Amino acid sequence: MATTPPATESATTPVGTPAWRVLFRMLAAFLALFCFAFWAAAGWNRGWTKTQIPVKQVDEVTGIEFVTYKQHFMPGVELLSLGLFLCVVLAVITFIRRKPLSLPPSSHP
Repeated sequence: MATTPPATESATTPVGTPAWRVLFRMLAAFLALFCFAFWAAAGWNRGWTKTQIPVKQVDEVTGIEFVTYKQHFMPGVELLSLGLFLCVVLAVITFIRRKPLSLPPSSHP
């Protein structure tokens, strides 16, 4: 006779999966999404991180173009890859299984 899981258990998680593993996997997915969204919202910078961006300006009198720098933080791909790497590490941790302890043979008759 097959036993069904109690109504309080979620049908999506396998029986025996600790809650911390599911929590860490969801946290890793959320952090990966957040890292990508932050990087994209800050300007899709596919180079290194910048703290100043060049701004072209034109002199009103002579009409000559010159470059000034504006203080602005733009995260680069190294911060995106670091964030995604940490998310992968967090997710991989949940798949590491500890070896079950082998009990010595019992001497009971």
